[in-house]
Amino acid sequence: MSPIYPLIIPKNQICDSSWQNKPEFASLVLHIKNLCKDYPSLLMAFSADVKAKVFTEKIAESIKGWGINVFMSDISIPLSAISFAITTKSMPIGLYIEEVGNNDSIKVTPISTHGGLFDEQDLKTTYINLPSKEAVIGTTDIASFYIKHLAGFADPFIEKGLSFSNFDSPFNELFEIMQRNENLKILFERDLKGPKAFLNNNGCCLTIKENNNQITTKDISLKIAKYLKEERFSSGSLFVPVNEKNKFESFGEVIEIEGNNYDLSFNAAFSDLFLGYTNDGMIAMQGSSCFGDGILASIYYLESLR
Repeated sequence: MSPIYPLIIPKNQICDSSWQNKPEFASLVLHIKNLCKDYPSLLMAFSADVKAKVFTEKIAESIKGWGINVFMSDISIPLSAISFAITTKSMPIGLYIEEVGNNDSIKVTPISTHGGLFDEQDLKTTYINLPSKEAVIGTTDIASFYIKHLAGFADPFIEKGLSFSNFDSPFNELFEIMQRNENLKILFERDLKGPKAFLNNNGCCLTIKENNNQITTKDISLKIAKYLKEERFSSGSLFVPVNEKNKFESFGEVIEIEGNNYDLSFNAAFSDLFLGYTNDGMIAMQGSSCFGDGILASIYYLESLR
């Protein structure tokens, strides 16, 4: 098995719509058309990068021209949110859009119906002309759907205790909605003595600093794994970077993964995942997205401190 990695498309090619006719992106175009042949609709969402929404709308216009309906999140959301939504909304494919490089390119991550990356053996590249019909671009509320799912993981009866002194998140609109959910209050309590948390622009990676010293993702993951096993009675496979399995062997089967975040996510999607992490802050957990979920990791980390 081998994953279909995200595609990097220059912004100028998106602006003039020429990307859809470039040979290097032909496989993605044909794959989308083939998947949407019988159900001509897909989901799109975008990161908290400054212009991610603008380029999501431009890509959506191209896809609309193929006769495929596009339903977009109306606000920026984590990659884990559309990963969860695509598994429950009966859509053939989801696309997540981010800015990359020196903000001169766009990353497009195709998401399968199981919520992870496609396998290369599933790539459908038969030439196809979809029936000519008027397609639409609309919005869909993925955020509330994700928040309800997220709140289901939080312990509503968790004891009082240490909180973050600050939680720096780029998802302002999402967090505004999250504050209304009583089960997620642990994220919004503040303690001057607590650590500081930082979420990256696609929501997959979490950074925690204590007294200005960064806690390693390995140590965060160990704390979460111990909590989930002893308090939540979780089990399954753990995915870790090469040469980092020794401290995790008491939690279950440990698999070392060579490569990047997407290699770990791809392998985690086809397993009974307990927990997986990479050293740059990505932590994937049972029941959530194989791409990692920095918000859920924050909830579990705080609960483990109490």
